[in-house]
Amino acid sequence: MARPVKAYLLVMTLLLLLPLQGAAQRLAIKTNVLSLATATPNLGFELVTGERLSLSISAFGSANPYWSDHSLGEETGTSFFAMRPEIRYWFNGRPLTRFYAGVNVLAATYDFPLWGMLHKGTAAGPGLSFGYVINLGKRLDLEFTSGAGLLFYWGKRFSGDTPLPAEDTMPDTKGYKLTPNQLGISLVYIIK
Repeated sequence: MARPVKAYLLVMTLLLLLPLQGAAQRLAIKTNVLSLATATPNLGFELVTGERLSLSISAFGSANPYWSDHSLGEETGTSFFAMRPEIRYWFNGRPLTRFYAGVNVLAATYDFPLWGMLHKGTAAGPGLSFGYVINLGKRLDLEFTSGAGLLFYWGKRFSGDTPLPAEDTMPDTKGYKLTPNQLGISLVYIIK
């Protein structure tokens, strides 16, 4: 991951940890089954930090999933890795139950072929999410979530004829886009 993305992710994670209280907290582990259906391994943790607040951290990524496009050569398959820390506000006063709204930060590295070009780079940006959690049992929940955000990206594009240059060259593509940054149906197991 590029140095600016690492620093940005570290600062945002530390800021999200500020509301932690010393009281007993609930901890949950979760996985997004929609991501698993696309061969994208993922894992998330959620920690209840207050009466209406929780902190969620998710990581997901894949190297050459089954849907990879190798049209530009065997070394040009799809790979990406992302992390998303998020602070959630629960409207009913009981975290991990019913409706919530969240503020998150997505940071990612990517490497994928698209329209005859290989795209390599990093992306990061803030986002908003909304969701609903259904309690299936004492320790098992089903979470529905969606979100969008502003994604800043910087990277390089290569055609199939161009050899890949050294990693330390300057990016030739950068910008920002308003984009969906979250969609999921997750199974949640409450550990304590």
